[in-house]
Amino acid sequence: MIISSKRLTKLIPGITIKKTFKDSGQKQVFLVNYGLYTNVILKVVKPGNARVEREIEIITENNIVNVPKILEVINYQDDDPDLCFLLIFEEYIDGSDLRSFLEQRKLSSQEGLKLLRDLLEITVQLENLKIVHRDIKPDNIILSNSGDFYLIDFGIARSLNATSLTFTEVAHGPHTPGYGPPELINYKKSEIDSRTDLYSIGVVAYEALAGKHPYISGNESDLPEIWYATQTVLPQDFFIEGDCENQLISFIQILMDKYVTRRPPTAKKALEWFNTVCKSLSVEV
Repeated sequence: MIISSKRLTKLIPGITIKKTFKDSGQKQVFLVNYGLYTNVILKVVKPGNARVEREIEIITENNIVNVPKILEVINYQDDDPDLCFLLIFEEYIDGSDLRSFLEQRKLSSQEGLKLLRDLLEITVQLENLKIVHRDIKPDNIILSNSGDFYLIDFGIARSLNATSLTFTEVAHGPHTPGYGPPELINYKKSEIDSRTDLYSIGVVAYEALAGKHPYISGNESDLPEIWYATQTVLPQDFFIEGDCENQLISFIQILMDKYVTRRPPTAKKALEWFNTVCKSLSVEV
């Protein structure tokens, strides 16, 4: 724990903590009221973290639709170095993370199509900005009460135009096992681009529509087993309501192809293919 909610309210006069979320990596996350801000996310992190600074830079310098905005960053200083923090105030999306939603039920065909469209449109924006998220998974997706999907947590995002924060010599690139593609598992840095995110979108869409993960079926802490399955197991076909010609499941499987060169060449092209697939479906899009 970086700081307790009780101590935070003492250090920051006028702040009201409405909810404390599960710790996210090296961050503590709260829903707060503070000054002119009502119902905003507050992330508390220790200063000097290059990945946090990169995340702030990506969000504040770009207006990415369906990515929560950073409203303000305060560098809180104290004579005690243990009480120095970055306070990141961020737009709050009223809804549920997709992981919690899927613990209740899988998505309907219409909801799954909305998920795919929103994630693909976000990835097109990131592609134009030369940014790869690298951690698209249900935990980092918010389903708002209005039915829109938002992508959060750019903590391990890579800016292709900036110096890499990961040593080339490492065995595995930053990713979440089960959602990162083979090029991240084996850290083939030259192959990492928007197609990396397309793979993760395919896994998320499969899990959301099938109600089960394509690779993880047992001990999620058994990393070698997950990595092995990711690189060798072919996901089972399943029927999606309205996908009478199997165009949608085929598209999802193309996104999840283990070979980066067999996925759509760009996020823009993937979105074009998705729009074509939608025309073959017997459900409202």
